[in-house]
Amino acid sequence: MAQPLPDEAPSNLVHLPTAAGEPVRQVLDGELVTEAEYQRTRVGRAVEAARSCLPARWQDNAAVVDMTRTVAALPLRYPGAVARGSVVAVRAWWQWVRVSDWYAAAKSTDTLAVRWPEIAAVRKRRALLTLTGTAAGGLGGGVWWWLSDGVTVVAVAGVTTLALAAVGQRRDGSPGRQATLGGARSLAMLMDGDNLVEAFRAAGAIGKAERLLLVERPRNDTSGWSMVLDLPPSRKASDVVSKREALASALAVDEVRLILERVRGDAGHAGRIAVWIGHSDPYARPPVVSPLATAEGWDLWRPVPFGRTARGDRVDLPVVWTSLLIGAIPRMGKTYAARIPVTAAALDPFVRLIVADGKGGKDFRPFERVAHRFIRDARTASALRLVAVLEEAAADVEDRFSRLAEMDDDLCPESKVTPDITRDPDHAMPLTVIAVDEIQNYLENDTTLNPEEPRGKRVGQRICDLLTFIAKTGPAAGYSLVLATQKPDGKVIPDRLRGQLGTRFALKVMTWQASETILGAGTYKAGMDASKLLKAHKGVGLLLGADGESDLSAGESVTVATDLLGIAQIRAACERGRALREQTGTLTGDAAGDTALGELPPEVAALIEQDAAVASTISSDQARDVVDAELVDDTGLPEVLALLVDVVEDHERGLVAVSELADRIGWDPKRFGEALRTAHVKRPTSPRQRVNGSVQPVAVVEFEAIRAAVASW
Repeated sequence: MAQPLPDEAPSNLVHLPTAAGEPVRQVLDGELVTEAEYQRTRVGRAVEAARSCLPARWQDNAAVVDMTRTVAALPLRYPGAVARGSVVAVRAWWQWVRVSDWYAAAKSTDTLAVRWPEIAAVRKRRALLTLTGTAAGGLGGGVWWWLSDGVTVVAVAGVTTLALAAVGQRRDGSPGRQATLGGARSLAMLMDGDNLVEAFRAAGAIGKAERLLLVERPRNDTSGWSMVLDLPPSRKASDVVSKREALASALAVDEVRLILERVRGDAGHAGRIAVWIGHSDPYARPPVVSPLATAEGWDLWRPVPFGRTARGDRVDLPVVWTSLLIGAIPRMGKTYAARIPVTAAALDPFVRLIVADGKGGKDFRPFERVAHRFIRDARTASALRLVAVLEEAAADVEDRFSRLAEMDDDLCPESKVTPDITRDPDHAMPLTVIAVDEIQNYLENDTTLNPEEPRGKRVGQRICDLLTFIAKTGPAAGYSLVLATQKPDGKVIPDRLRGQLGTRFALKVMTWQASETILGAGTYKAGMDASKLLKAHKGVGLLLGADGESDLSAGESVTVATDLLGIAQIRAACERGRALREQTGTLTGDAAGDTALGELPPEVAALIEQDAAVASTISSDQARDVVDAELVDDTGLPEVLALLVDVVEDHERGLVAVSELADRIGWDPKRFGEALRTAHVKRPTSPRQRVNGSVQPVAVVEFEAIRAAVASW
């Protein structure tokens, strides 16, 4: 069997023909260079290293050019600056002589008539001082010029003109000076010393009296600026990450060019942050072709090459021990992202693949050649078949645990599948990937499972129960889910299912609530918001939980541009995967022509129903406790109810003025009232009453009605 290729085989790898029976050897193809070319390369590297030691502003070519132009233009701008400085000086002298400040203060307090004699006396005194000083200065200057050689006088005059030029610099809004545009803020100005500290202060990342420590000085390479900073002891790196947009504004860059990462491990701590700022939009570059496009095979126990960060670093996606949820609005690359791990599963002959295409197009049709079970669309008949397929999978999960419990400790040390177990056909426990695209089309199916019970369980509810059971118990038995949706709604994909999916990938969505539905509650406050992604960045999203851990509360997302894997490349990969399965004898199910489905044992069906009932009870209890923001998953609520959850206290009962609640969340009362009606908040029988001592009846609402509306959502 062909061995899987490495993540990125070097482009200069050459396979040489050998005699029969000899192993294939690999050599590196290179290019000879002359001694002169080699020395030039060394000189270039030395220059680059020396340049990185200079202050940050001198590493930016554009900033150096601007400063050079400014210096070259000084002789031409100097006379104008001196003239403006003279005007400013004369105006200041005139305001001093006229006692303008005293005059304006007396006029503003209506005491000008009383204080006019004093003001007139001061004006006369200052005018006499000016005349006396001018006469004495002129006489003394003339004598000085006659007695000296004139060099000292010229030097004093030069210093005077320098002072006038400094005073006469163009500044916006200054009286007596021409108002001009100050020009755009430059990143090079802000990447050095105090300017960098001021940028962090302006963004609210540190206090006014706090400073930063440079662990690594700013470096400017071909891709962008990079540095490592230590925050003040009272600040956390996670808080700075949540202020990314404000810091981008302070640094005069688009936030897509700014990457903030907490430095972890032995080299980092909670207050150390790595900052990278690209010279240009890092996601505007063409996508990188996935290594899976040319891989002869793949071992799914290895993380799958998924995409690149803004800095070009590889991001690999684990599939084993976790499940993946992908969400986005249409045409943002959701299907492309979902097909990457599925293609890797197709290239592993020891993986059983189950695919359900809720869209019904051709995007997943190539996998039909290798899939153990394949469902083409989301029609009712196909949804019923998906129920049967998932029941077969649930029965297999329960059976695997029974057999794993009987295995020897050396073969199965932790009650989990191992690579040896999944690859041994005698155990019949291959890694199994269940991929469902446009899952909302299945979960929203309201057809009853049993036509004789009109009020019985719906097809969508049954699919949700089965997927929840598999996602909850299946990873240890070798099962993984890949679910994709363009409708990330808490009502469509309930939290009892989403909570079992340890890896999340959110591409562009329209609201922060939809982003939290995909990434998890609390991610918006932590600075993770997929609604801020640009529509121009197709295939770019926030990846959370890629380390395979299911606890997302302490996770950190990374912005990833997914690799490019076209349908023609996927079709070719599936053909290679089918050939590998035929060689190893692992082609099964629909791909092998065997469409018969197994049955769900009654005891497993009862276990699934019990889990679903418990999950529904927990969800109801949490919804009723709406006054506790920590217990309410408000990502599926209308915006007005989600905001009210945070401001309504648990002790508040009875009526409250609509305008008072509107003030609490900062909304206009009219808009607030319309939003309450849209959210189905029941109004009292008398919608206008006197409350809190109001003279006239005002619009009111009951706290209990708000709680009931939240619970109903």
